[in-house]
Amino acid sequence: METQSSSTMTWDPWQPVPYEQTEGAPVLLHGQVANHYQGHIEGEGVQQVLIALSPDGVSVFTALERVTGRIGDRSGSFVLQVTGTTGGGTAKATLEVLEGSGTGELAGLRGTGTYFCDNPGPNGHATVTLDHSFE
Repeated sequence: METQSSSTMTWDPWQPVPYEQTEGAPVLLHGQVANHYQGHIEGEGVQQVLIALSPDGVSVFTALERVTGRIGDRSGSFVLQVTGTTGGGTAKATLEVLEGSGTGELAGLRGTGTYFCDNPGPNGHATVTLDHSFE
């Protein structure tokens, strides 16, 4: 049976670092960010992010994040694959639980979801939804 869980995500201040720059082309950056989930998904995540930032300020990003905590009354950890965009004061992404990444009571977790943020600055927060089930 599939369930939809939601959470509010906040993050610690972080600064991505450029690792490749070519004049007139997107700057490539990477960084690590600590995320905090409150709601039906409760816990802490550590995310490694790769970003391509275009000269007009729009970016695309991809990340892997291990979330440790609970979903509902089940605890453990799982890995999310995150793919998204930022620009115009918003950030949005799709999420996918990596198959086989669940531990503890979250073993067998499967799911997909979304992330939306209309205040992506250092004091921002995002709404995260995850449609999930267990094997």
